[in-house]
Amino acid sequence: MDCAKGPEGDELNSHHHFDHLGGLRACAAEGATILTQAAAKTYYEKIWAQPHTIFPDRMAKERKKAVIEAVTEKRVLTDGSRTLEVYKLAGTNHADTMLIGYLPKEKILIEADVYTPGAPDAPPPAQPLAENVNLYDQLQRLKLDVQQITPLHGRSVSIEDLRKAIGKSSAN
Repeated sequence: MDCAKGPEGDELNSHHHFDHLGGLRACAAEGATILTQAAAKTYYEKIWAQPHTIFPDRMAKERKKAVIEAVTEKRVLTDGSRTLEVYKLAGTNHADTMLIGYLPKEKILIEADVYTPGAPDAPPPAQPLAENVNLYDQLQRLKLDVQQITPLHGRSVSIEDLRKAIGKSSAN
């Protein structure tokens, strides 16, 4: 996500925090359509309309206007052989503009900031983190068959790692 090319040439933005929006202006200047959660669209339009005169980037120099597309609940991108499903992550306290990605064929979840796996073989937290529990609950609600989680911060892990972190076994 975070300005990662989607199968249709769009750029996906997980959420509006500074460490996930860097480079979006460069992507927009290249002509990419920025896909972001609906609540972030107005924010980006407002800040990108401001003058960038101290260190003007390509977007400012060429007076390009970004093309921003809002994702409300779900958006499916495909190149005909691979599919990426993009969902608004409900219930998170981290950012109400949070999007997650899901590759259904590969059964891989792509997420930012709501689950950062601990070190291998580290014990689960004494108290499950609310963001981790919410992520799991939302995956169940969306009926996503996730087998692998690829966080934008941290290492890739299996869904079992998330279950252990929140005190659920695969039988729960």
